Amino acid sequence: MDLLLPFKIGGLAESKSFLTGYRGAWFRCKVHNMRVHETAGHLEYYLEYIDYEGEKKEWVKVYENNPTSSSQNSRDSFQLMIRPSFPQWYYGNEVPEQFQNSDITAIVDEPWKVGDLVDWLNEGCYWSATITKLVDKDMVEVKLPAPPKGEGKRYNAKCNDLRPTLEWSLIEDWTAPLSKVIDRLQILLLSFDVFRCEDIMSRCDS
Repeated sequence: MDLLLPFKIGGLAESKSFLTGYRGAWFRCKVHNMRVHETAGHLEYYLEYIDYEGEKKEWVKVYENNPTSSSQNSRDSFQLMIRPSFPQWYYGNEVPEQFQNSDITAIVDEPWKVGDLVDWLNEGCYWSATITKLVDKDMVEVKLPAPPKGEGKRYNAKCNDLRPTLEWSLIEDWTAPLSKVIDRLQILLLSFDVFRCEDIMSRCDS
């Protein structure tokens, strides 16, 4: 199983927790070790929370029972708790002519709008949220997912502290989720795209 996972000792990753107060947040981590638990048999990684100086390293299971799942036999009854480091991303008007050596790059083609799914940087971690109001050109209101998926509160967030929400899986890699635009009640892709590096280069050449 460890051969399929892209986490390397010494590399960066992101992890999340189901603990109340931290639900819906992604934490940047450094991978220090890995093991298969002697008694339980599950795979886990020894992580350092790089944005929290003095925080103890801890063993984190790759999969946890999902408390938000309605059925323990459903596909979402287990949740992936660790994922690779977030990919490079740019606003459409800031795409460089030369790209760094990266497998995946996300491009936000339009300004943030109501209904967009974003990750909000606050207190050293990225909180999954939905934009609910455009306050001004530099500020939006975001709402965290309702419990038990998130903490369910609303906050004003600086646009500079936002990144696009991306989902990661072993099968599909990084993908853009679907978003429901509140004022139009339509299901549509978010205002950003996810490209592999070679796709971006061909796009720029066209």
